[in-house]
Amino acid sequence: MNMVTYIHRNPQKHGFVDDFRDWPYSSYDAILLEKPTRVQRIVVLEWFGGLDNFLVEHQQAPNEVLITHLIGNDI
Repeated sequence: MNMVTYIHRNPQKHGFVDDFRDWPYSSYDAILLEKPTRVQRIVVLEWFGGLDNFLVEHQQAPNEVLITHLIGNDI
């Protein structure tokens, strides 16, 4: 969950957009919308415990300490 949230919020963190939901290259919308996609929407939503929790988790920055081994020192 932390890694998915980190990836979605990363363009905002680095100042490419004011709101990560506006980043056109994100899988965020593919997970929210019920359009055909190659993203495994059901699997991702299961990681979060459903759509509602997916939305809640994206309202705050992820705990990067938990994924430091994956992202390194991303300043």
